[in-house]
This record gives sequence, C-alpha cells and structure tokens, in this order.
Amino acid sequence: MPPKKSTTSAAAPKPGAARMFLVHGTDDLSATRRADEIVAGLCPPEEQAFGLETIQPESGTDTADAVCAVLRNALEALLTPPFLGGNKTVYLRGAPFFDPLAEPGRFAAVKAETERLVELLKKGLPEGVFFVLLTDKVNKSTTFYKTFKAQGEVLAFDEPEKNKEAQEDFIPRVEQMLADKGLSMPRPVFSALLDRTGYNLRQVESEIEKLSLYLGDRKTVAAADVQLMVAPIRESKFWEFADTFCDGGLAKTLQVMRQMFEQGVSPVGLIVSLQNRLRDVVVLSDCLKRGWARVSGGDWPKLSWSLPPEGEELLASLAKDPRKGNPYAVAKMAAQANRLPPARWYRWLHAAVDAQAAMTGGEAVDPEVALEVFATRVLGELASHP
Repeated sequence: MPPKKSTTSAAAPKPGAARMFLVHGTDDLSATRRADEIVAGLCPPEEQAFGLETIQPESGTDTADAVCAVLRNALEALLTPPFLGGNKTVYLRGAPFFDPLAEPGRFAAVKAETERLVELLKKGLPEGVFFVLLTDKVNKSTTFYKTFKAQGEVLAFDEPEKNKEAQEDFIPRVEQMLADKGLSMPRPVFSALLDRTGYNLRQVESEIEKLSLYLGDRKTVAAADVQLMVAPIRESKFWEFADTFCDGGLAKTLQVMRQMFEQGVSPVGLIVSLQNRLRDVVVLSDCLKRGWARVSGGDWPKLSWSLPPEGEELLASLAKDPRKGNPYAVAKMAAQANRLPPARWYRWLHAAVDAQAAMTGGEAVDPEVALEVFATRVLGELASHP
C-alpha cells in the first residue's frame, strides 16, 4: 500500500518556490519525516554546518516564559542574514504553541510573540532565508495558519479517525517497515508485536529497528524474539496479561503473570484491567450470539457488523461502544469471545470481581497468591470441561 498522502506533493521543494513551510498533524512520525525531507532539500547535509539553524523546545518547557524565548529565538534566526551571502534554513521543530485556545498558545505573552512572528512572515522573509515549522497541532482559523496557507506551503499528516481507515492504513504501514528492514514476521508474531507496542507508529518503528539489530543476519522474527526484545509499554503490560488470559492457556497465563510480578506490576492493576477486558468480551460474545456481529479471518481476525435498530440503540448507549475501538484489537477480542458462550465469560467476570475483593477487602490474602488462585481455578475449567 502506498504511504499516506499529505495535502501537497511529496517532491522536494524547487528553487524559487515557497520559502516557508508549515508541517503539522497527529501522525507525528510522517510529519517529522516530511519536515526533515524538506529541510534536507533546502539545505543539503554538506551545507548544514553554516546553512541550517534548528530550534527545538526542550521537553516539558511549556511555560509562557519558555515558549516566548523559543519564539524570540526563531524570530531572531529568521532576521539574521545567511552566512557569507549563501542561503539559510531555520527549522522550528516540535513547537506546540500555535493554538490560541489551548495552553501554552492561549497565554497573552505567547500570543504577542506569535503575532510578531506573523508580521515578519507577512512582510516576507529576508532574501535567501527559508523557514520550516513542525508542530502537532495548529488552529486553522488563526492568522498564523492563514499566512502560511497564503504565502507558503502547508502539509497536513493526520492519523485516520475512522475505524475502517485505521485498519486499512496502520497495519500495511507497519508491514512496509518490516519489509524495508528485510524482516518477515508470521501473523501470530505480528500480533504479539502490536500487543506490546500499541498503535503508535513511532514506537513500532523503534522496536522494529531494535529487532533488526538483534537478529543480525536472521530475517524471520520469532515470538521469543518479540518477548525478549520488545518491552511492553505500561498500558500494553495490562493488555498482554488480559489477552493471554482470554486466549485460555493456563500455563502461559501464569508465566506472563509471574513475569509481570517480577517487573513490579500490581496484581490489583492486573485484575482490574482483566475485568475491563472481560466486560468488553461479554458484550462482543452477546453480539456474536445474537448474529449482530460476525468474526472471520483466523489468526488475523476481521469483525463485521449487521445491527438491527435495537442493536444500534443498545451499543450507542454503552459507555464503551465496541464499534469505536481499535479495529484490530476489537476483532481479536471478538475472536476470543467466539470460543466460549456468553454465560461463561459473564461468570468469569464476576469471579474477577470477587478476586479483587479478596485482594483489597482487608483479608489476609497476598494479592499475588489471590491472582494465581483465581487464574488457576477459572482457566482450569477449560482443561476439565472445555
């Protein structure tokens, strides 16, 4: 699948074309890559020692004073003539200041400094000076945005908002990252990777790079490689435990559980996250039983909906409508839900609530022991009565 398109051509800027570029969007990986490409086109690497000035706010410095200092530095850089009469590119990178309705952009001092920058851009940049600005968010109703739109180029990179778009876009892009590294990954292993990384392209890219370095000449990624090299993000730790539990394997669940304990993950946090998962599975299991949903696809499941009016009304009334979740994650939960009747999932949910009560209700029960006993009793049912 071709890479995500922006609002303008992906070709390198031509001499004599726009001299100011605004690159923005929630897809920070694509936006950053495109901004870097523009900078490299304007100022090749061999010229960057004297021809490039990069300004990047430090993480966490979003006070009015710190933001104003960054904006003043950018303005000063744009007004400083190029070295020895050549060209100069000013790159303001990762600056989330340009929404006057949210902090830090709503501070009066920040608005004043932004207006000074806009006045310069309206008048036109000094000869030989180029300006590239990268931000994750910009208010399109502002004079700031409209100035770039009128006098320069604006490139937008936003993550898909609709489930279908996310399903069609995210997974092929990750597959392309693997192909670029010459790696192959069976579907179950691919699934395990996403379970650990979540659905953030920058995080996935970083982990694929680690896997590539670790594997060396070996090009097929195994499940053990993912488990060893890809550290779960905090949310994914809870997801991994709940996902393993809902797969129904007792030995694997106990192994993951004990690994979580060694990493200092709270047993109470694990049981609460499992309750949330089981609630979702109960809803999906009921929808499948009613014929409102259908899951297909084996190791790479897909979920389709066919809801009557009462089904639409019921799901829309839920605090967490499964149709609005991540399509891959929801389809995977539906595949798990489809293996057991709704009544069993419902009973397991109540057992998880009782286990949490045993951990936190003042009884002399070690939380880790309580969680192990709960998992053994519940999943042990599948061994004796599948």
